[in-house]
Amino acid sequence: MYTKEEKREFRIQFWDGFKRYSKKQGRKMTSWVLKGTQIKEAQLKFDMNENGAFVMLQIDSKLDTKRYLVFEKFFKYKPVVEDTCGDDLIWDKNFFIEGFKEVSVVYFQLQEASVYNKEKWEEYYQFLFEKMSLLEEAFLDIKEVVKND
Repeated sequence: MYTKEEKREFRIQFWDGFKRYSKKQGRKMTSWVLKGTQIKEAQLKFDMNENGAFVMLQIDSKLDTKRYLVFEKFFKYKPVVEDTCGDDLIWDKNFFIEGFKEVSVVYFQLQEASVYNKEKWEEYYQFLFEKMSLLEEAFLDIKEVVKND
């Protein structure tokens, strides 16, 4: 078992490595859309936790009714999104972030990925990079119609 400090160090090393990987692929971390979606409730996110690696479009609002409304706007364009991303994209209107809150998400998941498995980091970086490239492209394709819907 790792100490709290060792776990923190693994995470720092993992995400620093992903920044370098992205740069080699021609993308600086600051060039991803992520929080600059121009839709207040929507963010594109990377995550790596005990449930695996995630690339997601997270929809969040203090009001569940607002969150559901924005999720439904995206869901309306599911065929367009899946045309870009494929059908392994998961749509979850009520996704609970453990110890945090409930959000709506559209995501890719690489199960059993672990930040503590350094031998597979390159594989995880490839997953995160490829899936975010797809999700970001799909998001940008429908962003304006979702914003104006």
